[in-house]
Amino acid sequence: MTEQTSLPKLTDAPRLNLIPTMADHFNGLHALFSDAETMRFMPTLPHQNVEETQKHLEHDMSHSGAQHWTIFLKNSDEPIGLVNMLGETAVPGMGYLIKRNYWGQGLAAEACRQVMRFQFEHEGIDRIELWINENNRGSLRVAEKLGFKLKGQLLQKYNYEDNHHVMQVFGLWKEEWSGDKYTAPKPRIHGLEPVLIVRDMDATINFYTEILGFDLDFTYGEPINHAAVSWGDWSGGKVTVQLSLAPQDCEALPYSQLYFFTDARIDELFQSFTAKGVEVVSEVKDFPWGMREFAIRDPEGPLLRFGTHI
Repeated sequence: MTEQTSLPKLTDAPRLNLIPTMADHFNGLHALFSDAETMRFMPTLPHQNVEETQKHLEHDMSHSGAQHWTIFLKNSDEPIGLVNMLGETAVPGMGYLIKRNYWGQGLAAEACRQVMRFQFEHEGIDRIELWINENNRGSLRVAEKLGFKLKGQLLQKYNYEDNHHVMQVFGLWKEEWSGDKYTAPKPRIHGLEPVLIVRDMDATINFYTEILGFDLDFTYGEPINHAAVSWGDWSGGKVTVQLSLAPQDCEALPYSQLYFFTDARIDELFQSFTAKGVEVVSEVKDFPWGMREFAIRDPEGPLLRFGTHI
């Protein structure tokens, strides 16, 4: 377990004291981690005993840069929650848990503000990120109270789940927290759409829409010399591939691969493609790098790889 003695106590919250998490807090925190409703959106199922809680916390606290505070009410020695910085993440990430009988009282936001102040004023970080399950309405309200803004979303799958769930990614820059004028450190890139060079536009559009099940977003030209196909149900959340007709003097098409991230229903997707007679390059299987993948061939040549996190 990472030594946390260098972490300060955070006692400026009106109703709370935040004490660096220690081994003698584990018994009290077990009541938090063993409650099914509290753990409904967490990476692990409710803990069955104190030993499981101890192992879980010691593992999380062993990450380089991880910082954990146990939440106490003023003049109380009963742990009612936990706030932590995750450690070993590309962007500084924060998490929080409050016992269910203290929900709806603003205590999570009160505790988080103290940790945010410490991070911005003393640790020198420039931003903090939260990952919140899209169905966790209580946690979403906390993020809003703290001033976090929605930055994006990603699919995540816990070991005990059959399928992926959507995580909303919220972020807050130090300047936004302090009220200073915020200027992005570099221009923002909103997305990336690969462009495939094709010889037979009609056949390629048919392959992606009729065989693979993509939607046709648009076509341009008469006859068509450019088009786009996409996969997804909502605006702003689609995966798009653009198609461009090769020049007549193009002797060889550039070799390319596309990698599509899928949810846990990858076997169903593979079966739907093979039922349409696509050229299979590799069957669906698990790989040592933690992905389950398969690959098929676009009739124009590009390799299309599909994968999901195991």
